[in-house]
Amino acid sequence: MALPLSTPITRSRVAFVEKSSRAILKLVPELRPVAGQRASDRIFYGVIGAILVVGLLGILGINILLGSDAVRIKNLKLEAIQLAEEREAARREISRISDPENLARRASALGMVENNNIKFILMRPEVATKAGE
Repeated sequence: MALPLSTPITRSRVAFVEKSSRAILKLVPELRPVAGQRASDRIFYGVIGAILVVGLLGILGINILLGSDAVRIKNLKLEAIQLAEEREAARREISRISDPENLARRASALGMVENNNIKFILMRPEVATKAGE
């Protein structure tokens, strides 16, 4: 189905721009104060100032919380380092006490004597027997 040919719209560009700009401007409300009332910027500045003060106080509070957490983390790291050093000192002490030479010296100090009659038990593998014999 073909569209019928009609005469082209011959509006001038200026008329089109004027009409379209009027339509757009009608969408925007008038920003003039109502007769008898005076527009005040104090309320606007007060709201902006209050938002600014609340924002700054919020940032200050967050900064204080982060600072206290940083101090707590630092203390925990120092405590972890101290515990690691104590654990390493305990391991060195256990290693020193369980040294074979030190154990022998302490055993002789307690009155133990060395066994000179050492006998070994030789474990020989059993001879495998066939099943059914």
